[in-house]
Amino acid sequence: MGSWAGLGAGSDSFYEYLFKGYIMYGDPEDLKMFREIYTSVKQSLRKGRDRCNSGEGNPPMYVNVNIGDGSLASTWVDSLQAFWAGLQVLNGDIEEAICHHAVYYAIWRRYGALPERFNWHLKAPDVRFYPLRPELVESTYLLYQATKNPFYLHVGTDILKSLEQHAKAKCGYATLHCVINKTQEDRMESFFLSETCKYLYLLFDKDNHVNQHARRYLFTTEGHLFRLDKTFRRSPWEWEGLSQPKRSKVEEQLSVVDARGMNGTNCNKIPTERRYLLPLQRQYQHQVDSFIGLNT
Repeated sequence: MGSWAGLGAGSDSFYEYLFKGYIMYGDPEDLKMFREIYTSVKQSLRKGRDRCNSGEGNPPMYVNVNIGDGSLASTWVDSLQAFWAGLQVLNGDIEEAICHHAVYYAIWRRYGALPERFNWHLKAPDVRFYPLRPELVESTYLLYQATKNPFYLHVGTDILKSLEQHAKAKCGYATLHCVINKTQEDRMESFFLSETCKYLYLLFDKDNHVNQHARRYLFTTEGHLFRLDKTFRRSPWEWEGLSQPKRSKVEEQLSVVDARGMNGTNCNKIPTERRYLLPLQRQYQHQVDSFIGLNT
C-alpha cells in the first residue's frame, strides 16, 4: 500500500467498481463501502470553498494527500481524475460534479488537450503527453445527460475540434507527445475508439437508444455497455431455491435501495439556472480560469 491517497491513477477504477458493482449486482456491502469512502474522500481530499456555486475561497478540487496525517502530498492532478465528475453524477451529487468538471475543462481550454499531470501550483504540466484519454469526455456526456444544459454540448464541440486540429493523423488519431507544442507520437490507444469516441458520439446523438433508455444500461469503468437486469441482482440462495439468510438492519436498509432511482431524484433538484445558464456562475468560472493559468 502506498503512502498517499488520491482519485487518479492506481485508484480511480476502485471507486467506480464499488458503486457500479452495487448498481449491477445489488450487493448492499458495495453501497455501504462506497458511501463510507465517498464521505471520506470529500472530508480528506477535497480542498477549497465548501460549496460549488456560492461562498468564498479557492475553487473546490480534489488533491493527493498523505495517508498518515492528511497533509498535502503533491501539487499536481492527473488526467484520470477527470472521471470523478461522472461518478458524482451517478451519485446524484450534481453541483459537485459541475465544479470538478470545470477544473479539467479549464485545463483543456488552455492546451487543447489534457496533460497527463498538471501542476496547479506552478500552473504548468508536470507530464506533458496526452494519450487521447476519455475521462473528461465521459464526465461531459454524463453531465449533459443529467442536466441537459447545452453548455456541455459546447464542451464536446470544443473537445472534438481540438482532436481534429491537433491529434488527427494520416491514419487515425495520434497521442500528443507534448500538449504545448502538439507534437505527435506514432500510436493510438485502443481506449480512444472504445471510450473517447463512443462518449462523444453519444453526447451528440440525443435520440440514440442508449440515451432514450439510460436507466436500463450501465457503462463499466472501461466503457463497456451492460444491460441492467434484475437477474444479476439475485443472490446465490435465490438461484438455488434456499431460504434467505437473516440480514442485519443495515442490509435491510440498503438492500431496498435502487441507486439509480435514489440518485435520479437528486437530478430533479438541479436549479433551473444550471440547465439553461452557465453551470458554474461567471465569477467562479473566472476564478477557475485564473487558478489554472488561463488568464496569464
